[in-house]
Amino acid sequence: EVDTFMFEGHDTTTSGISFTILHLAKHQDVQQRLYEEIDRMLGEEKTNVPLTNALLQDFKYLDMVIKESLRLVPPVPIIGRKLLEDMEINGAIIPAGTSISIKIFNIHRNRTVFPEPERFDPERFSEANEIKRGPYDYI
Repeated sequence: EVDTFMFEGHDTTTSGISFTILHLAKHQDVQQRLYEEIDRMLGEEKTNVPLTNALLQDFKYLDMVIKESLRLVPPVPIIGRKLLEDMEINGAIIPAGTSISIKIFNIHRNRTVFPEPERFDPERFSEANEIKRGPYDYI
């Protein structure tokens, strides 16, 4: 079990970082804006600034970029669950104990929530846009 936790955590982190770097390479305007945020936040002493949790919370655009990358390419695109109680979907009853799959990949491509879902657009995660989403529109 320890192996599973170590390797799964490693693979998902590596995947998330790799695809974020790929999106930045493909979108120079986003890369430039992110560079400007980092430059503004860290100032001239970039190498000597301690990266505290409080400081990292202020990297708003970085957060938007990472979330958008994870939306497009979720490291875990499908998760499994077992129903603890009966559930009704479109008039059909699914009994407790049934194993179900939640397709995160598809949830993140809901055109109603994410117009042009294949387009990389970190602005989807601006404060103004996040207010418009429901609690399960982005996992």
